[in-house]
Formats: sequence, C-alpha cells, structure tokens
Amino acid sequence: MRVSWLVAAVGMALAAVVPMPRAAEAPAAESAQAAPLSFAQLEALEARIGEVRVRSADVFDTDNPKEDWAPYRWANALHIQTRAGVIEDALLFKRGDRVSAAVIDETERLLRGTRYLYDVQIRPIAYHDGVVDIEVLTRDSWSLIPGISISRFCGQNSSGIRLREYNFLGTGTTLGIGHSSDVDRTSNQLLLANDRAFGTWTAMNLSLARNSDGYRYAASVIRPFHSLDARWAAGGSVLSDSRIEALYNAGNVVSEYRHRQQQAEAFAGWSRGRIDGWVQRYSVGVSLLDNAYEREPGLIAPPALNQTSG
Repeated sequence: MRVSWLVAAVGMALAAVVPMPRAAEAPAAESAQAAPLSFAQLEALEARIGEVRVRSADVFDTDNPKEDWAPYRWANALHIQTRAGVIEDALLFKRGDRVSAAVIDETERLLRGTRYLYDVQIRPIAYHDGVVDIEVLTRDSWSLIPGISISRFCGQNSSGIRLREYNFLGTGTTLGIGHSSDVDRTSNQLLLANDRAFGTWTAMNLSLARNSDGYRYAASVIRPFHSLDARWAAGGSVLSDSRIEALYNAGNVVSEYRHRQQQAEAFAGWSRGRIDGWVQRYSVGVSLLDNAYEREPGLIAPPALNQTSG
C-alpha cells in the first residue's frame, strides 16, 4: 500500500486563494501623438523603429480595486520585478530596424514563453516622419516556487524539499536548491540556469548534486536557433555521475556496485534564415557515453560484475 502527500508550493497556494492576475492592461501612451496604424500598415510604409520603451508591471495590479488587498500587496512586496534590460535583451528588433509585423509577433511569442512573464503586449505609440516609437508592456508571473513531498512505499519513506526561483533578482535567472531522501540515497542539489546569459542568446545551465553515495554534475552552454531568422546555432553539454546501484531480491539488497557515467555532447547548426515564409536548418553533432561498473570496498558485489565500459 502506498500513501503519498504533496504540499503544494506557496506561490501555487496563493494562486488558489486569489485569482491569477489578468492580462496587462495597456497604460495610456506618454506621447501626445498616438500611432493610428498597425504594424502591418507600418511595414507596408517601410517605417523604421525609433524609440523602444519597456514597461514591466508587477504580478498583481493594486490599482485595480479587485486586487487591492493585503495578499496581493504582500506578493508584490516579496516579488522582485523583471529588469527592463532583461526584456530589452530579448527583443528581436532594435532602433533603426525596418518594421516587420512577423518579427514583432515572434518577439511576443518568445517573451510569453518565458517562465517569469505572464503577459506581453507590443504596440506602436507614435508615428512621425517615417519613424515609429514602440512600447513593450509586460506583466510578471509569480516566480518563487517552494515545495515539499512525502511518501511511503513498501515500508520505505521518501521525502524531499525544494525552493526554486525562476526570476532571481529580476534577472531571468533560475536558482534552485533542494534536498531529497529515499531508499537508495540522500541528495543535496543546486541548480543555476539562464536562457540569455550576460545579455546574449546563449543559454547556460549548471546542476550539482552531492549524494550520500556519490555525485552528479551537469553543465551545458547552448546558443540555439533563437528566432526563425537565426543563421547559426552551437552548443555542448557534459555530465558526470557516480552512484551505488543495488540489486534486490524479495525487497532485500543482495549486492551493490558502483556505477560511473561520463557523457558529453556537442553540435553545430546553420540556416539561411527565413525565405518566403519557410525556414530550413541543418545540424551535425557528436556524442560520447561511457559507463563503468566497479566493485565498491566494503560492499557485496554481484557474482559476475561486468567491468566493461560502453
């Protein structure tokens, strides 16, 4: 018989008490001259992009009477808003570019795909002398997710606790820590990741785990095809893992051995970009996987331990 409990994350519990924030309502443009044209019309006029303004809003809009109460204000106080520079670095357009409705739409989709943004709106706010000023409006999502898990199966207990922040200090960086314990091992974990490290399109990911029977380290640096018009991509990843594997008979451990794993991958890709609405991409890569099985001092090894690697 298995009994399992899960204590939901505080952020999720908060969402259960109060409704999630609505899509961001566009504030009035500061410019006195509103843009009467759509991006498609501006593209037809071969307009160029002038000023690009970024406005990021908090998780809850306390100017709205329905959200102006204590739980919302506490959530906003705990949450650090996304920095404007993080949004600017993720834009596929810049000052001086010709307006492309397709690029604007793709930028909105990419920003909405992040874990820390709830809503994104990009709109023209002023058009003059062939130049259009653009406003980028974003609203944050709740990004701090703690959690606790407890379970029992066949007389064995398992538990875990973790804390993960998907927008650390408003930088778009994921930072996570955790501890888990089960029948095989106890483990302490650390996770650090950023999809646009140092303001670039390079995604970096690092995860570390120190276990009672070994370790697990993994890292990757990847520059993906970040847009439909991206011309190249490249990256690599490495993993090193060492742990004790057990063989069971009728629920009892009868033998144990050490399993070491080394893994590495690298790839490169290229493309001519978007041509007549189509994109073709080509990629090549190599991978290495090495497994080693060893006797562990002080433990009873299987009768015929495979010592080969593959």
